[in-house]
Amino acid sequence: METGKYFESNHKKLESISDIENQWAVAIFKCREHIRHRLKKKTLYGAHTEERLGMDPFDYYLDYAYSAILSGNWEWKNKYSLSEQMVVIVESTLSTEVEKTKTTKAKENKTVLVDDKLFYNMEDRPTEVDMTREILYAKQISVIEDAIKEDSELEFFWDCIKESMKRVEIAELMEKTPKQLDKVRERLINKIKNSPFFELDQ
Repeated sequence: METGKYFESNHKKLESISDIENQWAVAIFKCREHIRHRLKKKTLYGAHTEERLGMDPFDYYLDYAYSAILSGNWEWKNKYSLSEQMVVIVESTLSTEVEKTKTTKAKENKTVLVDDKLFYNMEDRPTEVDMTREILYAKQISVIEDAIKEDSELEFFWDCIKESMKRVEIAELMEKTPKQLDKVRERLINKIKNSPFFELDQ
């Protein structure tokens, strides 16, 4: 197994846990359940099929998250527990695989061959309005993430929101009741309101 740049730091964390076998068991269980909730019927076609990934999709994403920590290819950040870090890795990998399929389809659909010359489809080109919206959206994301940095609970909650997870799923993952999760949501909103960029009425 090739080692990544976070190999030593990740293993120091693992070695510092007295009940590491139990922690791994809990983390793997939570991660598998998260993958099950996220994929559901999405393994029948598209990015997460066994045919495309080369193995059972549930095992693929679980093995990837597990190996990413052990190999040091992903950094196990201090703000996350072992299970939370595995879920973050899974979420990122799910998005990456979807983007790969979108990119492949875009390349196939974006060009047409006419008189032996390659032309780009003008309809696929972003307009100035689209680009402006994208810039503003990116700025808002940056402001939000700057406002909640060093608050691990809000950071994890925000990561879940970005992945379009449902309220019940996030509550289960964070081991909170839906009402407790609403309190976290309120804290996030207050952080955003206090950011001068948004200039929201109090």
